[in-house]
Amino acid sequence: MENYESDIEKRMETAWGQDFPPVPKTQIKNSWSELESTIRSRSPKRSFKWAIAAAIMLLLLPALYLLSVDRSTIEINNYTQLDKEFILPDSSIVILKPNSTVSYNKKFSKREVALSGQAFFDVVKDSLKEFTVETSRTSTRVLGTSFLVTENEDLEKTEVSLYSGRILMSLKDTENRRSWAIIPGESFLLDKGKVQVKKFETDLSFSAGNKYSDLNNIELEKLFHFIEERFGYQFETNEMTKNKLVTLRINKSDSLGQILKVLSLINDVNFEINESEKTIVTLKKEKK
Repeated sequence: MENYESDIEKRMETAWGQDFPPVPKTQIKNSWSELESTIRSRSPKRSFKWAIAAAIMLLLLPALYLLSVDRSTIEINNYTQLDKEFILPDSSIVILKPNSTVSYNKKFSKREVALSGQAFFDVVKDSLKEFTVETSRTSTRVLGTSFLVTENEDLEKTEVSLYSGRILMSLKDTENRRSWAIIPGESFLLDKGKVQVKKFETDLSFSAGNKYSDLNNIELEKLFHFIEERFGYQFETNEMTKNKLVTLRINKSDSLGQILKVLSLINDVNFEINESEKTIVTLKKEKK
């Protein structure tokens, strides 16, 4: 019994994560006609019960149809505000970010994944089969590595950041057959048709699912850039922040105020937040 219930739960979970076409109107009409004729043939005392049963059947009909559909493509959506972690058929791990979608062939024989939005991939190494992530504009090919893919179709922008291993980037443009080999600590950025490869701090990220990040002698202004992206504020830098190095641990759950309080103590400065303009100003601490 437990195995049966577990199997049903798995099937329901898979079905819930997929989109299916609506039930044809003719199918609904035929089902209603059958139930209506059955109700009429019953005694008046039982008609009410059958009416309820008919209503329930109509409500359940889309769900029953949903469970009966067998598709070759599996699609996983994340409509929540939290990261969604799942395992692909080859045991590779995917951390799907909010408002993002991943789809792949049910057999997964070619290890190909289509992405819309943002996801972190920790790919199991297979020397015989490449792992490919396709977005609307780029193709990322790897054998075994961990990387973050971010696509923004509205801004025509795609960014791939590599944390370990190696990846080969190419554009979905028949006129441009060039490829880019990316190493750990580099990001491939495609912005409105222009390609740029830039460096980033691999430790300064929670994209890989880390609960905290230990930073050792990192430039303060690089940390500012991370805070700007994470919280949506802009730092106004000055002489007090240049060439400063900091060592600290940042937890994923830390708020902007908590991080600024620690930085204030380390650097003997004050940070003033302007909520209306979303800016942060560094001020010299007044001596008491």
